[in-house]
Amino acid sequence: MIEKKLSRSVRLICASSAIVGAGMFVQPVFAQDAPKEAVQRVEITGSSIKRLAVESSLPVQTFNQKDIAKTGVTTVTDFIQQLPVMQGFTVAADSVGGGGGGLTTASIHDIGAAYTLVLLNGRRIAPATSGTTIDLNSIPLSAVERIEVLTDGASALYGADAIAGVINFILKKGAAPLEISAKASRPQATGGAGSSFSISKGFGDIDDDGYSIFMSASHDYQKQLKAADREFAKTGIINFTDPKTGKALQFFNGSSRSVPANATVRNAANKSLGNINPYKLANGKCAPKHLDAFGDGQCWFDYTSTVEIQPEQGRDSIFVSGELKLGKSGFKAFSDLAYTDSTILARIAPYPAEFKVLKGSALYNKYIAPNLTATQAATAASATVKYRLYEMGGRAYDYGNKATHFVAGVDGNAMGWDVNSAVTYSTNTQDTDYAGGFPLADKFTAAAAAGTIDPFGTEAGKMPKEMVAALKATQYLGNYSSQKITMKGIDARASRAVFSLGGGSAMLGVGADFRTTSYALAYAEVAKTAAILFDDPQVNNGYKRSNGGAYAELVMPFTKELEITSSGRVDRVGAVKNDTDGKTYGKTEGAATYKLSGRWTPNKMVLVRAAMGSGFRAASMSQIASPVQDFGVTGGTYACPITAANGLGSHPLATYCDNNERGQFEAFSGGNKDLKPETSKQWTIGAVFEPVSFMSIGLDLWSVHIKDQVTTVDEAAYFTKPAKYINLFTTKYKESTGVKSLAIMFLPINIGKVENQGIDYDLTVRTRVMDGKLTSRFAGSYLIKSRYTTPGTDDQWETSLNRYGSNSAVSFRNIMKFTTSYDIGSWTHTANVNYRNGYDDKHHDIVNCAVTTNDANQDCVDVMLKVPSYTTADWQTVYRFSKTMDITGGIINMFDRKPPFSLRNTGSHQLGYNPSYSSPMGRTYYISGNYKF
Repeated sequence: MIEKKLSRSVRLICASSAIVGAGMFVQPVFAQDAPKEAVQRVEITGSSIKRLAVESSLPVQTFNQKDIAKTGVTTVTDFIQQLPVMQGFTVAADSVGGGGGGLTTASIHDIGAAYTLVLLNGRRIAPATSGTTIDLNSIPLSAVERIEVLTDGASALYGADAIAGVINFILKKGAAPLEISAKASRPQATGGAGSSFSISKGFGDIDDDGYSIFMSASHDYQKQLKAADREFAKTGIINFTDPKTGKALQFFNGSSRSVPANATVRNAANKSLGNINPYKLANGKCAPKHLDAFGDGQCWFDYTSTVEIQPEQGRDSIFVSGELKLGKSGFKAFSDLAYTDSTILARIAPYPAEFKVLKGSALYNKYIAPNLTATQAATAASATVKYRLYEMGGRAYDYGNKATHFVAGVDGNAMGWDVNSAVTYSTNTQDTDYAGGFPLADKFTAAAAAGTIDPFGTEAGKMPKEMVAALKATQYLGNYSSQKITMKGIDARASRAVFSLGGGSAMLGVGADFRTTSYALAYAEVAKTAAILFDDPQVNNGYKRSNGGAYAELVMPFTKELEITSSGRVDRVGAVKNDTDGKTYGKTEGAATYKLSGRWTPNKMVLVRAAMGSGFRAASMSQIASPVQDFGVTGGTYACPITAANGLGSHPLATYCDNNERGQFEAFSGGNKDLKPETSKQWTIGAVFEPVSFMSIGLDLWSVHIKDQVTTVDEAAYFTKPAKYINLFTTKYKESTGVKSLAIMFLPINIGKVENQGIDYDLTVRTRVMDGKLTSRFAGSYLIKSRYTTPGTDDQWETSLNRYGSNSAVSFRNIMKFTTSYDIGSWTHTANVNYRNGYDDKHHDIVNCAVTTNDANQDCVDVMLKVPSYTTADWQTVYRFSKTMDITGGIINMFDRKPPFSLRNTGSHQLGYNPSYSSPMGRTYYISGNYKF
């Protein structure tokens, strides 16, 4: 009830602010009070030709330092991912067992991070993968002057692979006072506190002194947030009431690797004879944190209670930029150097160990033999122990990313041409270290055989100290793998007036770029030899290829009111050279793409713009050339699908479903040398209205159509449609157990088509209220269409629009953000409201059996919840003591809105909510200070 009242209050505040803004139309706009500054021609993201910012025919959203500061964010990731046009990105929480790998990304219009080009000062940076995906952690927020988001894709200037659009981070440069900033934040509830510090200084003026240098350094840190610290996320055993029937239900996504251990009894042929849990048989019930979930003789562990929901993060960044006049040549040399060292320390559930004990061994005789039936005892030869190494602590993955970006070039005018050319050297290195929780197979097996470790004897948290010490002595601490991506590039572009038209000079821009990208993944010896218990041998990977392109752009102002821009580009993407085996995979691909745009300004109050074009993107190097290798296990638990009930009873792999047990299945990943390039067509049509001088309205209708998109089949589809994907099933042999079991292969394929269409809108009002200035902005993105063909088809359409789809994601129809800021005297007060609509949750059917009745029968139930909308409100107040000093205090999620309840159970390991769409932090307070010397 309290939350409803608070939510209603937020809506009233927002409505009141909008009404106040609209009601002040009779007041003069405050921008008119300031003297007009000289307007300079600058490069706008999406074009190679310098022009006035207001002249752009493409939809570009620009955010300056003040815009960023008013949100209260500390990192680039936090700012970008809260923009309404962003959907489908990777969040930090995805590193908790969800494949995030320490990355955070951007994705425009839900099209994907691989299709969203991220630039620093208009140039590419080294990706964080073997493709084009950029890790936002590598970009220092303290060095950012402004951010430009081009929401129209396939730019001729940057490359045809920018299908979704471009995010351009313009970094600071030139003279600036010595500035020191510090910030501290703390959630009201336990966990997740953060801090940041930055210092910067600029010297010289390029016009007056002939040089300029800007330097900045920053550090930020955020503590981990454990699942146990939040009521909505602390357990995977979730009891709830079905809103449709009123029945008491239970949702559970546990693991058969338990503590004390389960055991699968096997005969001489390694076939299962059934499961037992010695603790349950001795005590009449499962141990705490466990459930007898499926009546299969096992106790299932609630691993969710041991994970974290927000990983520990740290970042150190240095940025230096410089400019130097080259005599009287009309040119200047410039250089940028950015270095970031970031870490994400992700902790997931304790290690799920499986190992073999033979008939006659001490453990077998003590715990297995006494619990066997006469039939089992007669044919049993061994048992597979399925044990959770609880006392060793959670598995800790230390993802350390180091990004270095260096650009050097010249800019100036020669023979009437504006010329800009530069060389780029950019690297991204990621070390994955095991910081705890991983046992070495030889040490663990020896300790278990010697009896110093007993997997059956104690409950979680009750192991004797000497046994805990023996268990921890078996763990491996150190590097597991190192990945390095190196990008070397050179580019040149030039523009000039070429002829006169009715509206002024036509401008021609031409350019070319070439780059080589290499990717190397090297495993430590412990990974190559599968020295860690239950691991598989890993193989080094290394690839490289080159990319080149050339383009031309012509801006034609036919009249003062009408301007048309046409551009064309030719790209060439080389085949992939595999450094490991010396072979070449795939083939050289090329394409010619175009962009046609225009703007019409019939009067000072209206600007109409439109654009259309085509795009082209080759698959990543790993998607083409990666060998098939271990990929862990599935995120969800499933019944074995290759059975007579699914029409596969005679299939050779059906023997691995002999007892039809539920569980997590082994997985592989790999590449596909036969992948075709993806192609796209997109268009945008929009308008900007200024009916009065202090109000602007922007609307843009956009559409993107991708053909032959590369992706992998969602894991759930393997088990719901096994006949369709039977060629993606295989087996995996585990050395630690001696068992060959059913596995799936995540291999990329060209799935067919993707279509996204929507409207972006923006309403801004600037007015005077009493003696202050009120600025209100309402921005949003509305998806009209978001659909994709079923993997492997080009005519069977699916959608994730307002529902949890087969791609394990939701495409939200409505994402909105309202900001209102009031400046009066030395004070600035800002309110932010963020909204995301509700959706249909993941569908759990009776076959899936993730939801059961909460009674003794535990009957499987068909359930699909409605996840409610999610609205949060933030507040910030700034007080300026002087022109050189200010202090800021704020509250994020001031009404302490909890994440909406969800039964999602694929992807990252958090349960009870969806970490991709809501923050678990809760109400968070922050304070920051800024001083200029």
